[in-house]
Amino acid sequence: MYDAGTFTFPAIPESLSAARNCVRGVLQSLDKPNKEMDVNIVVGEILQNIIRYGFDGGSKDGAFTMHFAANQTDLIITVTDNAPPSDPTSWSNAHRKPEEGGHGLTLVKAIAKDVHLSMRDDGNCAELHFTLQE
Repeated sequence: MYDAGTFTFPAIPESLSAARNCVRGVLQSLDKPNKEMDVNIVVGEILQNIIRYGFDGGSKDGAFTMHFAANQTDLIITVTDNAPPSDPTSWSNAHRKPEEGGHGLTLVKAIAKDVHLSMRDDGNCAELHFTLQE
């Protein structure tokens, strides 16, 4: 796997645009700009959840990091944060009205090839696997 870079942002809503631009730049460097929409939808959902739920709407003291690794056929984006650890097996949208959201992870899992969510001692991790082939 080729290390395509690591980028860290403050955990505030204003960072979402810069993070999307980062995804765009990495995909352009890999000559895969046609994958931008799918990858940015997935990454955007993950980052919005980090900011909304992990940092209660945002925190300049909080941060998230995106690490990109790629080869000819695959892209793996590992997103870590320093929010309080949260057990992904306890997440549920069962008691939410559709207009309240809660369907982002369903969308993420439908678009990405593989998604692995986990807690760490110092935060949380989302490993997102995409296929770069047509």
